[in-house]
Amino acid sequence: MADRETLSDEQILQMYFDGSEDAIRETQAKYGRYLLAIASGIIGNTADAEECVNDLYLRTWSGIPQARPQDLKAYLAGSMRNIAVSRLRKNQAAKRGGEALVASYEELSESIPDNRRGESADAVKLRETMNGFLGTLSKDKRSMFLKRYWLSRSVADIAREIGRDERYVSNQLYNLRKKLKEYLEKNR
Repeated sequence: MADRETLSDEQILQMYFDGSEDAIRETQAKYGRYLLAIASGIIGNTADAEECVNDLYLRTWSGIPQARPQDLKAYLAGSMRNIAVSRLRKNQAAKRGGEALVASYEELSESIPDNRRGESADAVKLRETMNGFLGTLSKDKRSMFLKRYWLSRSVADIAREIGRDERYVSNQLYNLRKKLKEYLEKNR
């Protein structure tokens, strides 16, 4: 399998559009470990994460032809996060890492507009704006932000990884959320 040529995203997408069952195998070969890492980071349980990845393959099989994603990796990552978060909620956030995920979403909710209140937030525009915001951050701050709010790592884990105390990380994340809110308001 090590000598096997990896197909391009465009080739894999075409396989989905054509209804080829090989599309799932190729997706697994190219992105399987990446998707498992996302699910494991959110759920904190390898068995549940593996089930989530299998659920993703089934949903991708039926979802890609209708969704027609421009970026396969981003589509898979977003879908994986949604599935893993749903599983985490189903488990009532009782498993390790659940509290960190719930807390990280609560922290960010103050900075990102809530669509349920009628505020318009076109998904493409929001993605472009978030990418713009991330581009304004230093590598260290961007890494810290993504670890917390994309990979759902706990403040304690991030502090250990960067060799700082939790208070430092909490303060940095607080300041980053404030900057995000200002950036989003400025770039509406």
